[in-house]
Amino acid sequence: MITYLILLLAALLGGASNALAGGGTFMVFPALLLGGIAPVAANATASLVLMPGGFASAWVYRGTIRQTDSRTLWVLLGLSGIGATLGSLLLVYTSNATFSILVPWLLLAATTVFTMAPWLRKVAAGASGHRSLAGLMVGQFAISVYGGYFGAGMGVLMIALYLVATRLDVHQASGLRMMCAGLVNLLTVAIFAWRGALDYRFGIPMMVVGIIGGYIGALLVKRMDANVARRAILIYAWVLTAFFFIRTFLKL
Repeated sequence: MITYLILLLAALLGGASNALAGGGTFMVFPALLLGGIAPVAANATASLVLMPGGFASAWVYRGTIRQTDSRTLWVLLGLSGIGATLGSLLLVYTSNATFSILVPWLLLAATTVFTMAPWLRKVAAGASGHRSLAGLMVGQFAISVYGGYFGAGMGVLMIALYLVATRLDVHQASGLRMMCAGLVNLLTVAIFAWRGALDYRFGIPMMVVGIIGGYIGALLVKRMDANVARRAILIYAWVLTAFFFIRTFLKL
């Protein structure tokens, strides 16, 4: 019962943190692991828990999405679909033992990206205006494969890519990111469901609570400094990453 309540709390905080500053995966995925769910199933179930929030965000940005060139949008959505499919299939064919070893490194990569997000956006915005279709396509495919496999920090990488390789402004890039990331999450969850990798016992209740958390987070955005929330999530993410390195490699 206590484990169940902890998982629901993690889903609530994950949904809220995604609305405030991102980083919901850092709340949900480790909680599922510590709740005794196998690593591959925990990662797959975390995608299910956080998926509705992505669609809600995409709806908010629907106006800016319409401003994107339709051909570019469909190309990116196609690449997102192919990449997400490959990444998620790669995950379901990864053994739990192998994925357990990869978890600390994946968390380290995601935490580093999340830490550098403001700098990445700033640098990318300064380099914008130089359209590169080839770079855009390769980058979108690579990020989507990563998104299908793990996904934490995927949104930051997409925004940086769009700002560098297109002439979109930050708001348009954010809307496009919501659309492509939403498709990645939808396909990964569908494939995980098809392959039986989801833990519905915890996943469905956590998804419902995560939606509530997202709504609460959206309300708090207007009252709370998002930078404060982001710093708190960063501290948690780095401590969590260190814990998983110690647990995995020192066998404590």
